[in-house]
Order: sequence, then C-alpha cells, then structure tokens
Amino acid sequence: MGSYPAVKIGRLGVATSHRGEGIGTDIVSAVKQMLINRQSVSATRFLTVDAYLSAVPFYEKNGFRLLLNTPCEDTLPMYFDLMQLVK
Repeated sequence: MGSYPAVKIGRLGVATSHRGEGIGTDIVSAVKQMLINRQSVSATRFLTVDAYLSAVPFYEKNGFRLLLNTPCEDTLPMYFDLMQLVK
C-alpha cells in the first residue's frame, strides 16, 4: 500500500457544542466525494489519518480501517480505500 497515492486528513475537529450532530461525518463524506469526483485531476486511492485514540471509533464508523494495531504515541494510523466508492 505504500506506493499508492493518498491524501491525509491533518486534523479534523468539531466544536464541543456541536459534537454528535453529524458535522464530522459530513466533512469526511464531502472529502471522499471530492476525491472521487476529481480523479481526472489527481488520482488518489486512499484517504488516511493519524487518529487520536479517542477518535478511532469515529473513523471506524466512517469506514476507516487500522493500518497498524500499535499506536504511534497518542495516534493510530488509519485508512479508507476510495475504491469502495467507485463501483
């Protein structure tokens, strides 16, 4: 997987007062769609994130999978295969 093109989500946060409203999921979905719709501009296979341990369930709910099972300090590398959306 190391040789496939990927886009990394740097840091994604939602204000505490708006958590649980689906805003984070909407943002992640919009990024996925943008990457799929722009394949002619930039071919990308994976969307990646270094998820804080507390955010792992959020990313799993949004279809991301663990790249490693061992945390790198306070994060876990995760990925989403965009090919799931190109069917």
